[in-house]
Amino acid sequence: MSPNDQTGRGRNCQGDGGQRRFWSLLPQVDPSVRREVLGSLFFSGPRLRRYLIRFTVLLSLSVLIASWGILDDSTAVVIGGMLIAPLMTPVLGIAAATVMAWPRRLGTAVLQVAVATAGAIGMAWLVSLLFPDGVYALVLPGELLSRTEPTLLDLAIALAAGAAGAYVLVHKESVSALPGVAVAVALVPPLAVVGISLGFGNYDDAGGAMLLYLTNLAGIVLAAMVVFVLTGFVPEFQIRRGIKEIRLGFVVAAISVLVISVPLLANSLLVVNDARDQAAVRGAVENWLGDEPSLEVVELEVSGNDVTVNLMGPEPPPPAASLGTELASTLGGDVNVTVGWIKLVEESTRITP
Repeated sequence: MSPNDQTGRGRNCQGDGGQRRFWSLLPQVDPSVRREVLGSLFFSGPRLRRYLIRFTVLLSLSVLIASWGILDDSTAVVIGGMLIAPLMTPVLGIAAATVMAWPRRLGTAVLQVAVATAGAIGMAWLVSLLFPDGVYALVLPGELLSRTEPTLLDLAIALAAGAAGAYVLVHKESVSALPGVAVAVALVPPLAVVGISLGFGNYDDAGGAMLLYLTNLAGIVLAAMVVFVLTGFVPEFQIRRGIKEIRLGFVVAAISVLVISVPLLANSLLVVNDARDQAAVRGAVENWLGDEPSLEVVELEVSGNDVTVNLMGPEPPPPAASLGTELASTLGGDVNVTVGWIKLVEESTRITP
């Protein structure tokens, strides 16, 4: 054996020793717990048929409840749809199959999530067809609009929810936290918004909701993979045997999150800029109304260079031109200002017994 071969072998031994020391620092999950968790994520034989029937029924009911809650603008109803949504199981199955280096089970879980995604969107689209054209032509429900412009905050929530879901799955004593995880992760409502928006012809809203769903999906998978490894859920021999596949899975998951972060960052910057403009406009309006304390701002809307201010009070507001001049200097450009005034008339009535 040459000196170079001996040196290389020594380096490999040192590397293996370092890896062994690293894995020895991690806690190890009891094999019975691991079997129980894997049994709740992957199904075969007669169990598979029963699971698919149960999954289809719960997903259908979840989509219906979430869709009706979104159209009714009811947060409570939407939360009810979140609580019975079964999508978390195959999504965590993707994470578990990746860190266990099981390509066949990974493919099955990915296929199930893809079919469920398409089915949920299609069902929500059918629900939207039940409503006459023009019902939501002017004002869309707030529950719908709130899921069309995801930001980096949504990605942070998805990562935290994915970590919580994997942790609860491994630590069965924390099962009481499952409802909170289901609400936080919110996989079905964005899909319902996608289908409803497609039915209404609002393709931009559908794209934004789909981005939110993909954000949740990627964040859950990546965070769950990390938790599965750090909790000792993956046996050391399994990691050694499938280290290349596991590394590839982490790389793909991380790249997916990074790619999704680009539009999320753009949306985040828009939200920050809008909030800054809103605050600046509100301050300018308050300065403009300094001599008219009896006037109350009932609505203030800023959309690009268009500013709408609706007031209510007994006295008319100052000239709108002065407000336009102040806003032009505040926002740094031409501004179209619309001022509305609702005259408040106070009447007193004397009642004589």
